[in-house]
Amino acid sequence: MAKKEITEEEKIDNQILDLLMKKGIKTAPEISKALNQMYGKVVQRLLDEEFNEFMEYEKGSHVNKKDTNRRNGSTSKGKKVKTDNGEITIIPPRDREGKFEPQIVKKRQRVLEGFDNLVISMYAKGNSLKDIKETIREIYSIELSEETISNMTKSVNEEIVKWQNRKLQKCYPFVYVDCLYCSVKEDLRSIKKAIYVTLGIDTQGKKEVLGIWIDTTESASKWCEIFEELKSRGVEDIFFVSMDGLTGLSEAIESVYPQAITQRCIVHIVRNIYSILPKKETKEIISDFKKIYTSSNLENAKLEYENFIEKYKENKKLIKKVKENIEWIYQLFDYPIGIRKVIYTTNAIESLNSGLRKVTKGKGSFINENALMKVLFLRIQDLQKNWSKGIRNWGKVQNELSILFEDRFLKYIGI
Repeated sequence: MAKKEITEEEKIDNQILDLLMKKGIKTAPEISKALNQMYGKVVQRLLDEEFNEFMEYEKGSHVNKKDTNRRNGSTSKGKKVKTDNGEITIIPPRDREGKFEPQIVKKRQRVLEGFDNLVISMYAKGNSLKDIKETIREIYSIELSEETISNMTKSVNEEIVKWQNRKLQKCYPFVYVDCLYCSVKEDLRSIKKAIYVTLGIDTQGKKEVLGIWIDTTESASKWCEIFEELKSRGVEDIFFVSMDGLTGLSEAIESVYPQAITQRCIVHIVRNIYSILPKKETKEIISDFKKIYTSSNLENAKLEYENFIEKYKENKKLIKKVKENIEWIYQLFDYPIGIRKVIYTTNAIESLNSGLRKVTKGKGSFINENALMKVLFLRIQDLQKNWSKGIRNWGKVQNELSILFEDRFLKYIGI
């Protein structure tokens, strides 16, 4: 069997390994230290090469006397730079006119790129600045101030603006809307702010967060503004909007998308009923109420409703609450079972909000709305990584949409 020929790259790697082994490396910390020293030397060499290219002549070589800018030695003190392998010291070269703008280690840069991604990833998972600082110190033996860590996340602000203003798809058959609350400091006080969240399901059954907005409280007028913004960003049509019971919300949505069908979330209705029930009777009542909205057709749903009313007629408060919401339940049966399962609950957005609460709950008050928006945005980017599969049984739902809405839907899927 022919011996495998060693490539030039492998030869160089082996030479580097041989030199490192001559240092007597025996433990993991020694390996880390040696590699970091080597990393520092590589960065210094690249910095020097970058400077030579800028000056257009090597150190000690002939220089064009007509050129007024010259080499001016190096900084008097070494510059300490933090990396994800530890801390390195470099000596930046200088020119007389101060025009050299290094790229590998920029002026005033104290943390090399790579660490930024680590910090942002930890920030996205809801770690506080203090938590990140302590983790980096424990793992990398590097001290980063909370101010430095905060500055490393500032690059996210530009991404947020682009994301919040990006063009959206022309059609989202299903949109879920909901609000959650979080404390933000304002004028030295801690104030509860409403976080508006919209989640869309596109024509391929994929979930997409259309945007998040922060305001003083939840209102139908603000939702109207949000849907106007969605339209300006390219959303031409929405078929169904699943929502909670906010007064005026249906009218606000329909003023922007007149053909959109608003559907009250059944889970919200169940929760409202649950809140007024005596604990001993809760399980039985909720079970009987479930028989109404899980019926196979409208006729059976009405029969279950009549049975429910008769059985609990003495509980006036319960009967009033059920009667207030029964039309929302009956409306479900206007649509095929596949569509019905998608719109009868806002579980999709409830799951999203649960993920957002994990990075806001227990964190105290955010210093401002910008800090809160950063955390929410990064968390959404993190959550969306697991959304590739899309809605279950989407083929069936898509077929039902094609039959129900015909050309109104078909034109968006190219049929």
